Amino acid sequence: MGTLPYKLLYLVKSSFLFTGIFFLGHLQSYSQHQNLPLNFQLSQQLENNHIKNNNLIIHLASKPINQAFCSPTLYTSIYNDTGKYYYAFTEKLFQKNLLFVEEDELKLVADPLFNFAYGRTLSNDSVYKISTNTRGIRVAGDITKHFSFETKVFETQIFYPEYLDSIADKKTAAFGLGRSKVFKNKGHDVAMSTGYISFSPSKQINLQFGQGKHFYGNGYRSLLLSDNASPAPYFSFTAQFLNDRVQYKNINSWMQSLTRLPATNSAEALYKRKGASFRTLSFIASQKLQLGLFEGVIHQNYIDSIGQVPLPISFYIPIIGVSTLLNGLDSKHNSLLGLNINYQLNQSFSIYSQLMLDNSKKKGLQLGLKWFEFAKVKNSWVQLEFNSVEAYSYSSSTELILQSYSHSNQELAHPLGANFNEFIMLAHFEKGRWLTTGKILFSSQNSYNNVGLGSNILIAENIPNTNATYSKKVSLSGLEISYLFNRKTNMQLFGSYYYRNESIKNTLSSIINNNFESFWHIGFRTTLLNFYHDI
Repeated sequence: MGTLPYKLLYLVKSSFLFTGIFFLGHLQSYSQHQNLPLNFQLSQQLENNHIKNNNLIIHLASKPINQAFCSPTLYTSIYNDTGKYYYAFTEKLFQKNLLFVEEDELKLVADPLFNFAYGRTLSNDSVYKISTNTRGIRVAGDITKHFSFETKVFETQIFYPEYLDSIADKKTAAFGLGRSKVFKNKGHDVAMSTGYISFSPSKQINLQFGQGKHFYGNGYRSLLLSDNASPAPYFSFTAQFLNDRVQYKNINSWMQSLTRLPATNSAEALYKRKGASFRTLSFIASQKLQLGLFEGVIHQNYIDSIGQVPLPISFYIPIIGVSTLLNGLDSKHNSLLGLNINYQLNQSFSIYSQLMLDNSKKKGLQLGLKWFEFAKVKNSWVQLEFNSVEAYSYSSSTELILQSYSHSNQELAHPLGANFNEFIMLAHFEKGRWLTTGKILFSSQNSYNNVGLGSNILIAENIPNTNATYSKKVSLSGLEISYLFNRKTNMQLFGSYYYRNESIKNTLSSIINNNFESFWHIGFRTTLLNFYHDI
């Protein structure tokens, strides 16, 4: 027995030595390892380019996509503006980064990030102004041939339309940004930062450490992992093999609730923590078919009667399915399993789907269709999507409610939570620098009391219900028109108008409350992130 520790130490040393030799043996001249922006419009353009060049291999479901795993042919046309500009100012406005430095083995870019928007909302005869005031900066670069980095910092004051404001108040969090503070009675004040260091020892391997968001799927929504919540610290490992047809990705993330630790009475006490691991295995079966397996687990990191506890060993084992096999689907660690499918019918159409299984009883389904180059208009697309999730999905029992599938009181999957059906229609057209995007959504959602039992994932699944069912039906439609200045930062001058109608019915009393809201915005922004305000 006395030799066992030395044998284990030898194995560990051998593993590190082998890993080091493997990395060094694969060091080659790959100089771009930044993530492509996690932006829905860009993802659609990327998929459209892939259809046109389907001899190029790219795993489309796991986002953000790293440049190391994507041919420049697919994304350079999205960023590059080949027009001729005759003044330094117009070059910066339409074509270049604000700061660009390239010397030897260093490449550095920097741009301001902003969203200045003003509008009005009319809600049941109540009219007031809505606005967004975001200021930030992005700095990114490549250092030597194997390291890349990016950092983004934002400061935002925002006044939401009424329906969003009421939800944000309950969560004490601004949508996709994080914990917010009250600003001028009705506004939200929030700061957000993201960033990462990316290291690619070979063309087939990428490692990252940073704070950010992730998305898994081919749809507008994801039932498995979306960028709906605010950024969280993470470490990721991505590898491709079998001629890049197989991609494996492991993400370890350190997340939190917005419940303070009881150890101190300080207003800024730390929050109760939890660990999360997301593992995906994607396979390109043919030029038309991509398949993916998903495992997401929220690991217990805090117990009320004890306090902070170590994360389980399954959090650190980077093999898909191991955590669920070790702990089971119905354990104290909240496991979520999924299947993702994307099939290209022809040069214009693709269909996609997701199947979600939470614990052993709760399920979700996504079905979608995309039509690229709609009506033979270049850079246009139409998308139809259906999402359905059963009651109590993503939630846990009272004792384990911290392990709900959430981060900072925001859903890690679909922004509606659970117990809903949703239909989405999106249409996007481009003509030169003019962009037009239309959106129509219908959703129906049930809950078993007036605070959202069965639909709100932050409410424990074993709370007794009152046998009352609240049914909410929402329709939202709108149009946005924008003028694109700079493709590198997606700088746009835009105007939008939306109309939302909400009907809430208590099936016991048959009382129906109808609420409508119409709102418009005009503004100037750089758009590199997704925000899901259409709920």
